[in-house]
Amino acid sequence: MSQFEPFAMALRLSGVTVSQQELEIALKQLTVRYEAEDAEGSFYAQVDVPVTNPVRAILDLADRSGATLAAMLRDRRIGRAVLDIAFDYPAEGESMSARLPAHAAAAIAAQGIDIEFSVYLTDVEEDEED
Repeated sequence: MSQFEPFAMALRLSGVTVSQQELEIALKQLTVRYEAEDAEGSFYAQVDVPVTNPVRAILDLADRSGATLAAMLRDRRIGRAVLDIAFDYPAEGESMSARLPAHAAAAIAAQGIDIEFSVYLTDVEEDEED
């Protein structure tokens, strides 16, 4: 059976048209990145999501900020919201799988937030030496 054990998760927001302070107050959490995009008056923002208990963190994100994100997406204060869930894939691996529980996926998707899975090739031997 696969385990849901990402090494990182981040909420990535593009096309943000409100200030960083307004965004953080609305989402009830701090951003770790907030930078200008190519379009004038448009910003990219990122919120790190803890991975100690990833399912609980996803549910907390949906509960704390989901309705606000949905409203901001509807009225275009945010152009796009993506929850990026990152996994490592060992260089010597043959396959991998991860199961995102349906209730966690539904909690995020119901707010109009896309879910993206990122997989990074890692070298297990290097990790073991550190």
